Amino acid sequence: MRARASLSTRKAVPRPKAARPPARTTRPSGQPGRKEKSEVRIFVSYSHMDADARRKLETHLAPLKGDNVSTWFDGDMNAGDKLDTAIARALRNAHVFVGLLSPDYLASHYCWKIEYRRAMNRRARGTMRVVAVVVRPCDWKSTPAAGFKLLPEDGREVTRWRSADAAYLNVAQGIRRVVAAVRREIAAASQPAKPKRAAAKATAKAAAKGSAPPKAKKPRARANVARKPSKAGTKT
Repeated sequence: MRARASLSTRKAVPRPKAARPPARTTRPSGQPGRKEKSEVRIFVSYSHMDADARRKLETHLAPLKGDNVSTWFDGDMNAGDKLDTAIARALRNAHVFVGLLSPDYLASHYCWKIEYRRAMNRRARGTMRVVAVVVRPCDWKSTPAAGFKLLPEDGREVTRWRSADAAYLNVAQGIRRVVAAVRREIAAASQPAKPKRAAAKATAKAAAKGSAPPKAKKPRARANVARKPSKAGTKT
């Protein structure tokens, strides 16, 4: 009985709790540590006579679309949308303008006089990149497009390539380089502006002047000039 009593009087020693493993942090889908690229929107301008060329270009731009790049053309409009309003909105929101040059494109008032001209006006303001793609032989050398680098390489028309796929691949690679340039511009614009050297120097000088004690002003020496006595009864 004593042995049992002594056992019952012992205090139970609490066991140390096992340390819990740290919680696992879930990572978003995609490659770990990879920063999402900024979206780039492309406006495709073309004549409906070149619908096949547009579809072919869209096919070759498929890998680029998987890289957060979107394309827009008038076929993306919904039924009932006002034509000019929807096109103007898409053109205003786009970063890159791609025009498919052909005889029908240059002859189209809306394609050449409205869409292409609006894109060039935005380019002049530095808010859009304009890419001209020559899909069929046309007199583009007598147009303002002659002053810019065209695609495919050297402005050689797509129809003059032995392989149409090789021509559109060359175009897609050129557009990819333009997209990369646009992303660099977007990244640079998002960075905080650095103060200019002149402004920094002026700020440093002002700070130095404010911290230095004010200089004592020297008393001005007064010249002893003898005053002439005024005569009574005279006007001054």
